[in-house]
Amino acid sequence: MNVVGKRSDRKILALAGLAIAISAQLASAQNISAPGMRASGSIGYDANGVPLIQAQNDYDAAYLLGYVHARDRFFQMDTLRRTASGTLAELVGSAALPSDIQLRTLGLRRAAQTTWSAMNDDMRGTLKAYADGVNLYLRTNPLPPEYGALELTRAESWSPVDSIVVGKILAFQLSFDLDIDYTIRLGAYQQAGAAAGFNGTALFFEDTHRVQPFDNRISIPGFRPADDAKSAGEPFWQSVPTVPPETLLMAQALKDAVIDNPVLAPHLRPRENRAGSNWWVVSGSKTQSGAPILANDPHLALDMPAIMHEAHIVSTDSRYATPMNVSGLTPPGAPNILLGCTQEFCWGLTTNPLDVADTYQEQFRLNTFGLPTHTIYKGVAEPVNWTFQSYFVNSLDGVNDNVARNNSIGYTNGGVTITVPRRNNGPVLSITNDTGISVAYTGWGATFELDAIRRINRATNLTEFRGALDFFDVGSQNFAYAGRDGTIAYYTTAEAPIREDLQGGTVDGAPPFIIRDGTGGKKNEWLPVTNRQPNQAVPYEILKASEMPFVVNPAQGYIANANNDPVGNTLDNNAFNQLRPGGGLYYLNFGYSSLRMGRVDRMMQSLLAREQKVTVNDIKTTQANNQLLDAELVVPYIIAAYDNAHTSNWADLRALADNPKVKEAIDRLAVWDFSSPTGIQQGFDPGDNPMALAAPSDMEIANSVAATLFSVWRGQAVRSTIDSTLSRVGLSSQLPGSTESYVAFKRLLDTYSTQQGKGISGLNFFSVTGAPNANAARDFVLLKAMADSLTLLASNEFAPAFANSTNLNDYRWGKLHRIVFDHPLGGPFNIPGQGLYGLTNLAPNLPGVARAGGYEAVDASAHSTRANTLNGFMFGSGPARRFVGEMTTPISAQQAYPGGQSGVLGNPLYISQLPLWLVNAYKPLPIDKDAHAATVVTTLTFTP
Repeated sequence: MNVVGKRSDRKILALAGLAIAISAQLASAQNISAPGMRASGSIGYDANGVPLIQAQNDYDAAYLLGYVHARDRFFQMDTLRRTASGTLAELVGSAALPSDIQLRTLGLRRAAQTTWSAMNDDMRGTLKAYADGVNLYLRTNPLPPEYGALELTRAESWSPVDSIVVGKILAFQLSFDLDIDYTIRLGAYQQAGAAAGFNGTALFFEDTHRVQPFDNRISIPGFRPADDAKSAGEPFWQSVPTVPPETLLMAQALKDAVIDNPVLAPHLRPRENRAGSNWWVVSGSKTQSGAPILANDPHLALDMPAIMHEAHIVSTDSRYATPMNVSGLTPPGAPNILLGCTQEFCWGLTTNPLDVADTYQEQFRLNTFGLPTHTIYKGVAEPVNWTFQSYFVNSLDGVNDNVARNNSIGYTNGGVTITVPRRNNGPVLSITNDTGISVAYTGWGATFELDAIRRINRATNLTEFRGALDFFDVGSQNFAYAGRDGTIAYYTTAEAPIREDLQGGTVDGAPPFIIRDGTGGKKNEWLPVTNRQPNQAVPYEILKASEMPFVVNPAQGYIANANNDPVGNTLDNNAFNQLRPGGGLYYLNFGYSSLRMGRVDRMMQSLLAREQKVTVNDIKTTQANNQLLDAELVVPYIIAAYDNAHTSNWADLRALADNPKVKEAIDRLAVWDFSSPTGIQQGFDPGDNPMALAAPSDMEIANSVAATLFSVWRGQAVRSTIDSTLSRVGLSSQLPGSTESYVAFKRLLDTYSTQQGKGISGLNFFSVTGAPNANAARDFVLLKAMADSLTLLASNEFAPAFANSTNLNDYRWGKLHRIVFDHPLGGPFNIPGQGLYGLTNLAPNLPGVARAGGYEAVDASAHSTRANTLNGFMFGSGPARRFVGEMTTPISAQQAYPGGQSGVLGNPLYISQLPLWLVNAYKPLPIDKDAHAATVVTTLTFTP
């Protein structure tokens, strides 16, 4: 959302000097009066702007962290809390009002308030102290320059609930699915199949939306919660009913309403554009030092400022036997370290896509205003709850602080929020006559992830660490642990609701990722809690901790996870045929990533198989890997097609093989090592000096060209098989997502010897007019996609990058694979922006900086598999930090993140770590208190 115009651009550039002046004021020691602190404390900043916070109790430590975050990132904090709370229009104006209405309806702020009321005194005290620290800074310092551009001279004070809602929206973005898009597509496929004579249900579940991943590597081989591996019976989808037309109409209307909401839209497509992560941990028995090594790079939006902020916190709280000494990263707004190390261990996170949200079709009883007063469940009317809403908007009319109430929001379009107690007090998202759509989600109630992190920061061993995870209730994460005592471990967190039908051993009607029946006509409810688990928060029956994937010190000597299926439930394309102990279906989720894990696992097995033991540099090399595993698995099919074409009697196929440019492209792919360097001097590649970029070697150029050829070919191949086939039967508006389409395409190649390009639905995805046989059709499609790619690369669409060249050596990957680090206000705040900090756009019509990487590379930097435009290969998410830690005594750790400590444009620390990040380099993560203190250049002393 870019709400900054040219007038504001000029304001911002003028205010950049103010930021530098403010920074200069902090270049010497200061004594600060701090009302609300319990004892004296200090913040010491090193040259990188990383604070060493020293406090005499944990509350004061949170207070000082609040001060630090406000000083460095307040506008970011304000934007995030307002986005989550549905008050963003009060900051950026009417453009945010539709989002506010939808976020109020969802109710993350309501859930945060409920959580605050249910929290223990320690956590409430921590949040209150953090808010006091934020507000001390706001009272005694000018606001960041963004507020001037927005015509605001004051900001609302920070509250403890603000921190909770920040945590809520981060968990929401990692765990929520709105089962709308899948429902629409399933219904459309069923309708098309009925009209054209193919099985539309099979088309969806078996051909185009497979839960089976692209690659089959898992994190915990042999993990089974029950002795029985599988249940008997036919595939569940054979009994899935046709989606009713009225359900499709409601789902489509809801999709149309939220498709432009930057918070909600990503949750329409469960496996598209979602946050990911990598971690792997190696046992000390396999390392050169004899100490475990942990690597972690969580993947989030690569925005400006960066989503994370670095801090080192020391607290000598007398209530505890051991001082707290924790260092790492946390999102501003949160009062503890989310990712980092104590003196005894380090931990890392990847998102676990646990299915904790179900969408329901409800039947209502309405009042005369058309608002629901009750839902109908098994013929019984159950009251709903109403919440009245008021909206305020920043006028942005040249008058400072002109924020006024908007009176145009009616009761039925956002003025009243309807929530359903049966759905964990989840919201009604749409109403059509006396039916509508609601959504149940484990995060709508009181949950305690922030307390889990507080306890991790205080933990001293694996037992205490594991105990803290019982409080991590929503936003499921795969936690990696590596300790100085040699222990490595993996635990999956969060509370997984048990569905009524699945516990009965079947899928009753639609599966949990399609809109379910909310009237009681199907057994689609979440079971009420009867066997409460330790520290359980969600008021429903949940999986036991022993059923959540975990492992401690595995015999293979390493553990890895990259958002993949951790235990293999989906490897047979059925997420509903594993059994729980004592009965019921063991269900975790319906779709995972796989290619990053596939590459990491292959590299780890290769490292452990060699004679030399693993080093930190080996792990860094793995983390920087940009080889495309999908290419390694698919290129052999292209080469085989080319070889087959030379023996074919079909003239059309022979013509493709005789095309000298196609031959050159295939020859390049045949010798490619599957890496994806930029291939240009202006590009940032692993190992480069970011201040003096080197010219690429001949090998880098060759690999770069191959990466371009394959990446463009990929899009043409998917479009000419999956897309063209669905379009042929009237489904051009209901195409699968990027990942889903590519998984489907790969499955067709893998099964071609038996299926001849046909899906279980009966549709032929490799239908080519005039082809003498199925194999010739396949080979023609694969080679024609390459010929089309070469035509496209020489076209006007790509002229800003390649100047209509037909010389394949000009097709350097870095000219396509670029990134802009976007700021919420856009304009001069973006990087590259207005020439600040020495980073510029690659060319006038090539925005962003060039980086190595590509689709599902370990060094995450993905784009759509369908990409076929000049800017379609750009990326906007990736490692929010890169971390490698060795559990020596003391722990030796390094990290870098894509930004800088300060979120204030003009401050020297605005992008201070970004140059390191761009070339896969690191800076030390300070853990030893005394060593960090020795590097401090500025100290702020706080006195109550």
